[in-house]
Amino acid sequence: MATHTQLPRLNSPFLSAVRKSGLLTPDDLVAVFANASLDPTTAEPLQVAALLVRKKLLTKFQAMQLLNNRTQGFVLDKYKILDGIRQDRVGMVFKAEHTTTKRTVALKVLPCDRASDPTILKAFMDEVRGAAKVDHPAVARILDVGYWQGTHFVVSEFVPGPTLDKIVAEKGPLTPDVAAQLIAQVAVGLMHAHSCGLIHRDLKPGNLALMPDRSVKLIDLGLTHMLESPWARVTKRISTKEYAEEIAHIAPEQAWGCEMDCRSDVYSLGSTFYYLLTGQVPFPGLAPEMMAERQIRGVPSPAELRPKVSPELARIVMKMGAKDPHTRYQTAREVVQALQAWLPLAQCRALGISVEAPSPGAQEDSRTHAAVKSAKPAKKGVLAFVRGLFGR
Repeated sequence: MATHTQLPRLNSPFLSAVRKSGLLTPDDLVAVFANASLDPTTAEPLQVAALLVRKKLLTKFQAMQLLNNRTQGFVLDKYKILDGIRQDRVGMVFKAEHTTTKRTVALKVLPCDRASDPTILKAFMDEVRGAAKVDHPAVARILDVGYWQGTHFVVSEFVPGPTLDKIVAEKGPLTPDVAAQLIAQVAVGLMHAHSCGLIHRDLKPGNLALMPDRSVKLIDLGLTHMLESPWARVTKRISTKEYAEEIAHIAPEQAWGCEMDCRSDVYSLGSTFYYLLTGQVPFPGLAPEMMAERQIRGVPSPAELRPKVSPELARIVMKMGAKDPHTRYQTAREVVQALQAWLPLAQCRALGISVEAPSPGAQEDSRTHAAVKSAKPAKKGVLAFVRGLFGR
């Protein structure tokens, strides 16, 4: 084993930052430089960082943070931060690794201002514990909750697939049959979540990930209780494009901070359906205009922008996205029933849903869906499969 007597050779500002971060032990550093031609005391920090990344001792994310002299927050209790995934309205989400089991997970750090309120934190933790009981293939599982040196965090299943917003932004709208297939899968997952008394509150394309087996997985269930009403704090951010994108799919009642129920998730799923079919949000613009518009009318027909969308699917989208909660589908189960032509027969029967012959408008889409289901998964994974999702 390497000894600490060799540490003086490793006395450089960058390596001091590495040791301070807790990501690598002194013995790790001694071992990597014992046979390296690079002299860490004279080499540029970027060269040293590149070597450690090449040796897979640091990730690119970790190296860039350390090069900027950021040494804190890389280790939270028994989890090591590997990379940043995204920033959302609840908190920062990181790719992390359990230091003992080496399992890759998603770790969400909660915002200090919200977590410091005992009432908000208790309600959030109660919902997280409820979400941890949800075990369904279409829902990313909650694995752990923790508190470490002033930081609250939640650990969930790491979902490697690209989210649907990124797929559509890069490739354009999905074919109607594939969009219906994915939305039907999410609705099945929502049925299970709603039966456990949970509401997602932030259902959108960015919270739906496409898996290598062509299934879709809902992420962040139980992790959105800390969301504020969009009007809770009037700041300059309300007029930014980024904020508008964050709240593009929330229900009208949620936009004004009113009471929500499972029908609010149905609306958001309908809005998401519209986006998958058209490549656009139902109400484009900045947040004030977007929120005002959805108080006036429901999600429009996707066929106006995408004539290939059948009347059957257009009606389903508009009913899911109705302005008045009472005129929407009242449950996720009703959405599943409406989209049963795009679900496998065995799954419908397992859910206890009576299988009816699809309407003439849905038959062609259903046949195309069957062809998609029977095709073998692409050997190169999700991105190879994605190329077949777009019928233009």
